[in-house]
Order: sequence, then C-alpha cells, then structure tokens
Amino acid sequence: MQISGSNGTTKPADYQPGINNMGLFNYAKSVVSTAVNTPVHALLRSFRDNVLAEHVTPVPGSVLYCDLAAGYAEHSGIYVGGDGTKCIVELSRQQGRCVINLVSPGEFISGGIGFSIYVSSRNGHAVGKKSVARAALELVGQDLGSYNIAINNCHMFTCLCLCKKDPDLLRSIANAEMTLSNLKDQARKVMKADEWRVWDDRTIPFSWAD
Repeated sequence: MQISGSNGTTKPADYQPGINNMGLFNYAKSVVSTAVNTPVHALLRSFRDNVLAEHVTPVPGSVLYCDLAAGYAEHSGIYVGGDGTKCIVELSRQQGRCVINLVSPGEFISGGIGFSIYVSSRNGHAVGKKSVARAALELVGQDLGSYNIAINNCHMFTCLCLCKKDPDLLRSIANAEMTLSNLKDQARKVMKADEWRVWDDRTIPFSWAD
C-alpha cells in the first residue's frame, strides 16, 4: 500500500506546508489535488468507471490496482491468470516485511473500502505482457525487505515486474518514490496502457469472498 503524497524526505522541525516552502505553483497544485481527492469525488469517479464506462477482462501480465481509502491510497499487483481462484500476485506487508503472495481478487481488495479492480487498458481493451506475469510469479514467496511506505511498497513491486527486463527502467525506479502515478507511467512505457478500466466481474468464475 502507498499513501498519496508521502515522499519519505526529512523536513526541518519547524517545517510548515505552505507557499514559502512549496512555491506558489506547487502549493496551488497541492490544494487542488486535495480538493479533487475527497470521498465525494472518489464516489463520482467510481460511478463513472463502474456504470458508464465499458468494463474489461485482464490478460496475463495486466497491471491491477484498487482503491483503499477513497482516493487517498491504492493497492496494486499483477494479474497472472491460471485456472485457480488465486490469479493475482501482490506485495503484502507482514510483520513489517514485504512478502510476495499469490491471492484471489477478493483477497486483493480485502484491505480497503473499494469494490472495483482497475486494469491496464488501451483502446477499450485490457493490455498485459506474459513476461510481466512470469516476473511476478518468479517472486512469489520471496521477502523483498523491510516495508517502506514511500519506496518499498506494492507499487515498487509492480514496477519491478514491469521493468525487470529493461535495465534502464530498473535504474529509473531504484530508490525512487513509488506512487500510483509512477506506476501508471511505467505501464504506459512498457505496454502502452493509456487508460484504466474496471475488471468485468461477470468474467470472474468465483466469489469475491474467496
């Protein structure tokens, strides 16, 4: 999990967020960002994505994410397919460690308030790469070190799966703040994903509660 806006940097004891510390443009951008990420906005966005937009079915290697806290936090992972109920690889925090698990869609969304899973898409269809799915499966059961809300989180793991075959992309994410925006940028570079559509739950052959 990664909370939007955390950057892991150390600030002076007398630091107060505002124009003097952020600059006028960044301060205004921060205010706007806070305003649009309210629960009301998240609800309207959910209505648009779940009711008005076409849904998709993920393919092996699709990037997935779900809402954890009304637009303030998200969780991501990789769809790997298969015949069983467990078809998503995710990083979960277990006793302060980053552990990679194979989970069901129900388990994937269980930590938050969201009920939809968003899928990397392009032109109205899900996109993914089998090499990304293989990279995720190779990491199942591994411990990737101590959890860090800014740089060693679920988005870091998902980016790692996307960039594993590209040394230049790997270097670009090393020790960088891992946010959903960064993850979407990597998905755009690797698989040309330019939209995020809701997983059509009619194509899921099992209960969300599995």
